[in-house]
Amino acid sequence: MLNNLSGAELVLLSSILAIVISENLDNDDINTLGDFLSSLGQNLSTIASANEC
Repeated sequence: MLNNLSGAELVLLSSILAIVISENLDNDDINTLGDFLSSLGQNLSTIASANEC
């Protein structure tokens, strides 16, 4: 599904999601969620790299 989106569309989608998700969160919750999602992304990249070997 995400493979069919252009780079610009992925940036737009992530921006919209970030705005919508953050609307009802305080700064601490936004930071915690951002850190968690960054960690999740790094772990997914690590798994994908390991699967290529």
